[in-house]
Amino acid sequence: MNDFFSRRDFLTGISFSALAAIYPANFLSFLEKESKLTEPKSLLKPKALKPGDTVGLVAPASAIAEREQAAIAKEVLESFGFKVVLGKNVLGHYGYLAGSDEERAADINTMFRRDDVDGVFPWQGGWGSMRLLPYLDFEVIRKNPKVFIGFSDITTLLLAFYKFAGLVVFHGPNVASSFNSYTFDYYIRSFTKKEPLGMLQQPPLPDGETVDKENRIITIRGGKAAGALVGGNLSLLVTTLGTPFEINYKNKILFLEDVHEEPYRIDRMLTHLELSGTLSSAAGIVIGKCRDCEPKDAGYSGSLTLEELFKTKFEKLGVPVISGVSFGHIKNHITLPIGVQATLDADAKTLTINESAVV
Repeated sequence: MNDFFSRRDFLTGISFSALAAIYPANFLSFLEKESKLTEPKSLLKPKALKPGDTVGLVAPASAIAEREQAAIAKEVLESFGFKVVLGKNVLGHYGYLAGSDEERAADINTMFRRDDVDGVFPWQGGWGSMRLLPYLDFEVIRKNPKVFIGFSDITTLLLAFYKFAGLVVFHGPNVASSFNSYTFDYYIRSFTKKEPLGMLQQPPLPDGETVDKENRIITIRGGKAAGALVGGNLSLLVTTLGTPFEINYKNKILFLEDVHEEPYRIDRMLTHLELSGTLSSAAGIVIGKCRDCEPKDAGYSGSLTLEELFKTKFEKLGVPVISGVSFGHIKNHITLPIGVQATLDADAKTLTINESAVV
């Protein structure tokens, strides 16, 4: 498998002069130094946040439609006990994006560079985070490890920070997400407590219920595995294939989720991962809650269900796989630290975070 990954290195057969038309000169220089990087740099953990710390609010993707939404986001972070500074371009607009690629990337670089900022929080996902990647200063990010948390379109930033800066990052709610007590507990503990999150628990049963009907974990294939936890939104993971930002899943616990994707599209994306050779290298797979991913035509009998699709794609891999863990585009969203060690027991239907994500 190592030979396979080497053969399909993004830079193989591609001259840096050709890449100069794609990437800014400073990123091209960085990429040339890191051209053989297949595993993330040595792991760096951010400092645990505490009440009174200052965090930066940024908009790396979709534009904030109304000024009041930025005010609400600031108040949300303040309600968590933090002081808040806004990125210069938080209220920017460039079509559906919150400013140009350079402007949005500059806000992130600035927040990591500032000594008076302890964490960096995206307002929301949406569209456009991938466009920032060539403009990010990964050396600055590595020299100034800070809490960075988000999900959905933010997946591309999370994995890029993990790969090129070695930073432990957090797949969890964006500031614009809704919070209940279950979601908030995992969210705040993940980056304020120096203890591992431990065995993840599904949401509590609704009042009057004695059996879980909505949040069941399904074993797709039994077994146990351990490794670094990586993953995010399936659509965004697939789009990194064949780029310098592709992640090597070898010996890692891969977690996946998506939203508004019918089974045939999830099938196509999983097949893409399968054919690329990346899927079979994972030590284990954890599937979250894929909201609104049922066939749109309920009367169409030809569609696979998600469970059937997952069995088709994952049973043959020979690794433990579970689905239904409470993370994704849902209210009860567990925060998952990327880069830390985790244990998957598919027979017991459990995922355990064994390592703290902050220092």
